Amino acid sequence: MLLAMVQPAAAQLVDRIHQHIVLTVPDDEVCGVPVTTTVDVIDNGQIRLAHSGFPLFKDTGRGTVTWTNPATGKSVSNSFAGTTKDLTVVDNGDGTITLRTAITGAPEKLTLSNGKPITMDVGRVVFVSVIDYNGTPTNTDDDVLISQSVESISGPHPELQSDFTLFCQVVVPALT
Repeated sequence: MLLAMVQPAAAQLVDRIHQHIVLTVPDDEVCGVPVTTTVDVIDNGQIRLAHSGFPLFKDTGRGTVTWTNPATGKSVSNSFAGTTKDLTVVDNGDGTITLRTAITGAPEKLTLSNGKPITMDVGRVVFVSVIDYNGTPTNTDDDVLISQSVESISGPHPELQSDFTLFCQVVVPALT
């Protein structure tokens, strides 16, 4: 009981979210290739208000997105699992905030239909984003991203380090 009283107050919990999304999107496209997309995702989220009044988000989830080329029958799946958590938010005093966000886990593991892995990002990445919050600190719908940079990377992240160009380079030949 005494420990609880001397610890600093945590950000106030505003909302919890739980979603299980299962859907199929026919006549879709990935990297210029016609596909059918199937999605199965479980997401658990929390929104807290920092002492500054700005929201902090945390999402933990896992899922699989599969793209199948109906012309060839070939498919590629992206399996992912992990946590995305806002670490800090700082009011810059000019209508913008600086937000530090950590992504931990395996945000992308691309595999062929036989289970053979193509590429995988795994570990932890901390992003620093400067956001114009448009005068509405608790409404993120009207926020505008001004800049984003990587503060730190732990583990292999070939997709991130390719500036997200690796995805199409490996997916197109696997589907065609």
